[in-house]
Amino acid sequence: MKVILKQDVPNLGDAGEIVEVADGYGNNYLMPRGLAMRATKGAVADAQAISAARAKRQARNQEEAEALRDTLQERAVRIPAKAGTDGTLYGSVTNVQIAEAVTAQLRYPLDRRRIPLERPIKELGEHEVEVRLHPEVLATIRVEVVREEV
Repeated sequence: MKVILKQDVPNLGDAGEIVEVADGYGNNYLMPRGLAMRATKGAVADAQAISAARAKRQARNQEEAEALRDTLQERAVRIPAKAGTDGTLYGSVTNVQIAEAVTAQLRYPLDRRRIPLERPIKELGEHEVEVRLHPEVLATIRVEVVREEV
């Protein structure tokens, strides 16, 4: 059965694509949930319109992400943390704290899942952290971890 996807479906395709699926999968899962519709002649025209709109939206989102990248890379984020005399933190700075600091200090709401830290930051100083703003746009944010005032 050929169906046109109305929304992105993981491991199947993106919105607007025409894909071949098993009859049961299409009739019992995709269509009842509003994820797809049968690929008829009229529906194919709708699919092309969805694809065109998606392409425009992605181009606009990428341009916005590139502009935001330039803004975020210009400034640094300060995160206070408790540390020992040797500069080692008692805890660690995680992607949640970095996202909250970016939201508070740079006025940009950032989801923690867009900050893929390999490991948490465990010492004072300046660190560079990559942020995924768009699938094709990465930004590097400077994070200054400073000693918390008691």
